[in-house]
Amino acid sequence: MARNYTVQTKILRPVEEVFDAIVAREKLCNYFTSQASSDLEEGSEVRWRWAHYEIELPVVVDRIVANELIELTLDSAVWKKTVSESYPVKVIFEFEALDDGNTMLSISEEGWKTDADGLKGSHDNCGGWTHMAMCLKAWIEHDIDLR
Repeated sequence: MARNYTVQTKILRPVEEVFDAIVAREKLCNYFTSQASSDLEEGSEVRWRWAHYEIELPVVVDRIVANELIELTLDSAVWKKTVSESYPVKVIFEFEALDDGNTMLSISEEGWKTDADGLKGSHDNCGGWTHMAMCLKAWIEHDIDLR
């Protein structure tokens, strides 16, 4: 399946730290969510809560390869991105250890339809994952919470 988009940023920390900052719920809550029901573990459903938006949304953890890959699935309608139908969208986090001891983080999505709802949902999530990556970068590199 073709990816709808990919966002990418270099983070000035080792890949193990960047990976753990996404997988570990207590770290994720420092820069992205208000709460998470658990750490990301393959085969589980995790609920992420954002208090400032008054919303809680589930993600299914499909696959984890330590320090390399996290694959999640979200439901387009449950995430309030599509109105006319509900379908799964895959979120892919890829981690590349760079020679200088830093990390290239890439976040992609695939599965969005190209109708008006799908395009709007895809563009909205692209902005959301870009914001998440920038918040992670600020927090892990400088202990700054951009939320």
